[in-house]
Amino acid sequence: MNRCGQRVAGYMFRSLMVRHKLCTVMLTVVLGTLLFACGESEAAVPEGPPPDPPGPIDGQLGETVERDGVSITVLRVAATESFGSGVFADDANFFIAIKINVDNTGSAVLNQGLDALVLELSDGTEVKGMYSGPIATLLPVAGPDPGKSSEPGWRSWEVPKGTRSATLSYRPTSGLEIRYAIYPGKVLDRLTQDGEGQAW
Repeated sequence: MNRCGQRVAGYMFRSLMVRHKLCTVMLTVVLGTLLFACGESEAAVPEGPPPDPPGPIDGQLGETVERDGVSITVLRVAATESFGSGVFADDANFFIAIKINVDNTGSAVLNQGLDALVLELSDGTEVKGMYSGPIATLLPVAGPDPGKSSEPGWRSWEVPKGTRSATLSYRPTSGLEIRYAIYPGKVLDRLTQDGEGQAW
């Protein structure tokens, strides 16, 4: 083979090597993208129905339970990472926010403090409430006077990510407990004043 033939052969060999490397890189990128997309799809697949919350259960979202002079209604349930104004859950947690209405139909003084509204998780952990939620619509700490109603308001609890069900335990007086099944649903980026989710 003369020099011209050697040069042509060398050029063709180098071209084939470059094309081979280019194809390898492109295949790697395509496969990586497909694997990532598959992983995203799998992550988005629902894990099935949430587990039953710790029992016993007296009421569900939207229901009113009246017992021994106390009437309580769970009006709304939301899950969020933030209430805005610098109120953020820890990285491994999120907030469950519950809008509640309480009527005092008896003669006793009702407790509505942080110890009176507790969230019970599936592992038996009890989480005390936080006086936080959509601004200006927080549930008062003091319960309504006899014959009165509290303004509907929010109370929140910070729970571990992955929590899909819980039980709200309301203990307004000594010896009385009313329990609600709570399902937080989709975790929002932010909960605004009116309780509607808003993505940043």
